[in-house]
Amino acid sequence: MRKSQKIAIIIFTSFFVANLFFWNYSRFIRSSWANVPPVPEAQTDSLMTLGDKQTAYRVNAMMLQNLGNTGGEYKSLKDYDYADLQKWLFLQDKLDPVSDVMPMMAAYYFGGVQDKERRAYIIDYLEAAGDKPYGQKWRWLAHAVYMARHEQEDLDRALELAYKLASNPNPHLGDWARQMPVFVLEERGEEDLAYDIMLNILLDNVETMHPNEINYMYHYLCDIITEDRPDLYNKKLCSQHEER
Repeated sequence: MRKSQKIAIIIFTSFFVANLFFWNYSRFIRSSWANVPPVPEAQTDSLMTLGDKQTAYRVNAMMLQNLGNTGGEYKSLKDYDYADLQKWLFLQDKLDPVSDVMPMMAAYYFGGVQDKERRAYIIDYLEAAGDKPYGQKWRWLAHAVYMARHEQEDLDRALELAYKLASNPNPHLGDWARQMPVFVLEERGEEDLAYDIMLNILLDNVETMHPNEINYMYHYLCDIITEDRPDLYNKKLCSQHEER
């Protein structure tokens, strides 16, 4: 056997043995999840995409969407650091305050966490996102009311958000959104105040509301709320509606 062939065999054998040792050492090593990464400043983040904020927004959105998928393992939402996650959500709003991608991801994905403390971060974010004047952003504030009322079971927080929603100046705000404080107040046992608010909404907007909305409000005032509080029944008001 030639000398060069012997050298080649020795080299190959050495690499093979080294590979066996490396495999034996590393076969139980798995990638570890570092949780939510640190949040950069908006300007620093966009520098990674040569100053293109829209590209940075999309790259970040993809990263956040797949954040818990590391090395073939899937992390539960309850393992996420929601304080840092909220910072990423607000960063995204700075990069693109008009897009609904992040509010939707926050409401329907991250908001699914079964932990009230973590969910509170999402509610706070949706409150800020829903307070912006663009398009139908107010719907995210309505979703925050829903989460606070039904998932957090925090009626004080729900009422705070409901009042903020009802006073939103967006011309496209739905009539049902203006009625949101009524339902929270009724659930809190404040039927008198709920009745007054609903009645005032009806009287102030009866000329501009859809007939279906008007019929529902009369139904609420004359049938629903008075079922538990018959003393609130307004015979004159309800008679007028029946005549119509």
